[in-house]
Amino acid sequence: MNRFLKTNSLWLSLLGLAVVIVILAFIFRPKSPDFQISANEALKLMNDQSVQVEVKDIAGKQLIDIRSPELFLQGHPESAINIPTRQLLDKESVELFNNLLENGKEAVLYSSDMLQATAPLFLLQQLGYKNMKLLKGGLTAFNEFKEPDLASTEVSVVDTAAIHVNQELINTPVSTTARQKSETVIPVRKSASAGGGC
Repeated sequence: MNRFLKTNSLWLSLLGLAVVIVILAFIFRPKSPDFQISANEALKLMNDQSVQVEVKDIAGKQLIDIRSPELFLQGHPESAINIPTRQLLDKESVELFNNLLENGKEAVLYSSDMLQATAPLFLLQQLGYKNMKLLKGGLTAFNEFKEPDLASTEVSVVDTAAIHVNQELINTPVSTTARQKSETVIPVRKSASAGGGC
């Protein structure tokens, strides 16, 4: 046993160091965020029109651009702050969000289009930042605000007058079609190619 320890002392030391590093990483791992609202409440927020802000109503609100720093540097609104999506939960970003919430100031997230900003908005709202809103539309490639697509502004309304039962259709017998014979499908096997490629 003594001989084993002497010959493998380097490897055993490295193994012990690795175990210590894993234990320390587990002990000092970052705290996971605590959600302030339930999943059902988050789903209700998805259809809440009050979460969306139009371009004409952004005065006095903090604009937060969640695009990449490269796109932000190509042009952005004057009062916008760039916090890329991957940095939304960084310490500095969370401090900014806490300050905005404590001061009662609303923040408006935007990106190139509404879809890119929707998931980050709902994540922040689940974390308790109720002052976060979503800009309707987004920013064009020419750094101008754009209006949302028509589908995002439509409201579904059921026309109950158009839904009625036509008695003639109910009483009409359904014609049966002759059954077709099933066909047997024989797979074609291709020979393997001799060359590379995909």
